[in-house]
Amino acid sequence: MLSVDKVSKRFGGLAALEDVSLSVGAGEIYGLIGPNGAGKTTLFNCMTGLYSVSEGAIRLRGVAVQNAKPHRIVGLGFARTFQNIRLFANMTALENVMVGRHIQTRTGVLGAVLRGPASRTEERETRERAHDLMAFVGLAGKGRALAGHLAYGDQRRLEIARALATEPKLLALDEPVAGMNPSERREMSELFQKLRNSGITLLLIEHDVKLVMGLCDRVAVLDYGRKIAEGAPEAVQKDPAVIEAYLGGEA
Repeated sequence: MLSVDKVSKRFGGLAALEDVSLSVGAGEIYGLIGPNGAGKTTLFNCMTGLYSVSEGAIRLRGVAVQNAKPHRIVGLGFARTFQNIRLFANMTALENVMVGRHIQTRTGVLGAVLRGPASRTEERETRERAHDLMAFVGLAGKGRALAGHLAYGDQRRLEIARALATEPKLLALDEPVAGMNPSERREMSELFQKLRNSGITLLLIEHDVKLVMGLCDRVAVLDYGRKIAEGAPEAVQKDPAVIEAYLGGEA
């Protein structure tokens, strides 16, 4: 599904990523962990076109996407959420999901202005799909609420629904359970399993190591911009380099 081959990213003299390689198989839940500042979000930004790479290659389903524009990557089936919630706070929850559907629509500006039969049909289908996706993530009945008025956990779910509106094959989630209580985290974990069962591959950045180890099929660990471990969760959490990165060598 996704291949990252010896990717490096430098900001002037600072190497945020150095020679990082990993691969994500179709149908996996793949975890990416590491201490703060390890380069996890930088790698997400390189994968999804927000940053250009300094060196290396990224392939999505065999197609080279390093340095491609974000909308092209989304069009190839790779969507994401962000560490900091980025909803349109003054639009309704339903409208936020409908915006995500834009990549799948065909009506142009002229069609939208003239409101012809094709335009009206497409808008109705977009609205129906948005309702379906909100129900899927647990937000049924909340479509008319302003996104900015939703509870924090519901805003996280809404971001996922908006990403799903693009019809992705691969969904990258950047700290999706940050700030949630244990009950909300369990519910989100169940949603992630539901997403995988629907045929979507998941790539997950998360600081909740317990959740990652219990949910992911494989895990990669970054530290100071380098990959220091990769494999099954049981093996990774016993890796001396991982223990040192999180706890310090003496501990």
